[in-house]
Amino acid sequence: MKFTVFTPKTKPLLGVDIGTTFIKAVLLAPIDQRWECRGFACELIPTQAFAERDIVKFDSVANTLKKIMLKLNLKQQPTIISVSGTSVISKVIQMPIDLDELHLEEQIEIEADSLIPYPLDEVYWDFETLGATPNQTDKADVLLTAAHRQLVDNRITLVREAGMLPKIVDTELDALENLALAQRHQHNDEYVMIHIGNELMHIVVTQNNTVVYSKEHQFGLHNFMQDIALTLQLDTQAVLQELTAGTLDTQWQQQVLPIFHAQLQQHILRALQLMQNLLNNALPMSVCLCGGVAMLPNIAESLSTEMGMSFALVDPFAHITIQPDVMSEQLSTIKPLLCVATGLAMRSVQHGAH
Repeated sequence: MKFTVFTPKTKPLLGVDIGTTFIKAVLLAPIDQRWECRGFACELIPTQAFAERDIVKFDSVANTLKKIMLKLNLKQQPTIISVSGTSVISKVIQMPIDLDELHLEEQIEIEADSLIPYPLDEVYWDFETLGATPNQTDKADVLLTAAHRQLVDNRITLVREAGMLPKIVDTELDALENLALAQRHQHNDEYVMIHIGNELMHIVVTQNNTVVYSKEHQFGLHNFMQDIALTLQLDTQAVLQELTAGTLDTQWQQQVLPIFHAQLQQHILRALQLMQNLLNNALPMSVCLCGGVAMLPNIAESLSTEMGMSFALVDPFAHITIQPDVMSEQLSTIKPLLCVATGLAMRSVQHGAH
């Protein structure tokens, strides 16, 4: 993974995570070989603006982005945004190890037509050399990522209208890998992070300062939130708003939460077993949890008891200095929701997509 190179010319970057329910933003600046958080925002999109991962109510998303810029008091801010879902394809391919970047790019472009299941004029694509291919001295692993143009262009248009300057469109999985590597100081061996949002679950595993496994799963909180709304006879937006504020009627905790707990354990165990089979490892002793799932009451403690392994919530600012005027009660509450945005703000601005 690429990290920002700390130089006097490096400017603060705003990482913006446009989720299907919330938009989260984190402003990071590199100071003395460390990160400093200069602002954050987390705003609920007031209407159901997405159909799966596609934006269908642009005004609602645009107004929420503008609200974030107003809260952060920013204008024309260099920004990193992300995409995810079925319209994003990531593949690790093998290329001759002696190719320079220009020839590597030419070679990948020649083969991209067969590697990407969309016409090339309908996608943006980029690549990153990961290192030598295990057991093949003449090959290098290269991560090829492609995203449908409409998915990317819609988000770029919206953030520009809000006064942001989009520099890179990354993937949510890349952002979480950035964050997992930044957390490595407290984990000498294996670090397992699971992020569960409204639509998707991501798992990232690092060993010895290297990402050894990452995968996206089709599982999230969407159906669970609908079940809570049905039980309490509210709309899902009201459920999300009250859940975030800590004012939601607790009736759902007896009627809906136990069923979701069972589903959650099943999906986490399945994801860990897939990882275990590929890496030929034992199941991890500890897992770090983040995303919208962290809003659920005592979720880490409950999973630890029910699954026989240790769960803890991710603090994305564990190794980040926070400016005193940024500290707030809201920040301490929503830290696990800011993981993708934090990972995006850590991204270095280097070559762009094709």
